[in-house]
Amino acid sequence: MTAEPITWLHEQIDADEVAAADQPPMSWLPEGLSPDNPLAALYSPARTVAMRRDLLAAWRDPQQAGAQDHDSHGIDWSLRVLAATAYSDRPGYREEWVPADDEPA
Repeated sequence: MTAEPITWLHEQIDADEVAAADQPPMSWLPEGLSPDNPLAALYSPARTVAMRRDLLAAWRDPQQAGAQDHDSHGIDWSLRVLAATAYSDRPGYREEWVPADDEPA
């Protein structure tokens, strides 16, 4: 991945955050799960957005990293999976961002 898909992913996550803010409170909870249940926090869109932002913040270009920098390669692979699974139906997504089957090493 390069800076271009990283910028694109930031835009997608920003759009997710806006969409979540426009929803009625607790509309994201699965049926039968009440807001006072401790598991409710696991379904929070804010939690998902924060996790994705943390992953993006940890990204370093694996082309600039050494072969032994497994974190760099693993995070890059994870972001490719995120793009392919969560956002491949959105404008701007490119098939070339799909992770190779043999990654991460």
